[in-house]
Amino acid sequence: MQVRLLTVYSTYINNSEIPQIRIQGKWLEKLGFIQGKKFIVEEKQGQLTLKVISLESEN
Repeated sequence: MQVRLLTVYSTYINNSEIPQIRIQGKWLEKLGFIQGKKFIVEEKQGQLTLKVISLESEN
């Protein structure tokens, strides 16, 4: 398992500052996060888990 240190950024929507997380890199593709794939985000306090999902129609 590789550990990566990322930064939470901010963006503005309707004049309100909100947190934003950007994740990019070829390493995502190696993990199955390819363009067009769907994924789910599970949330717990202080933790996000991202999981690629396989849809029946993608067979």
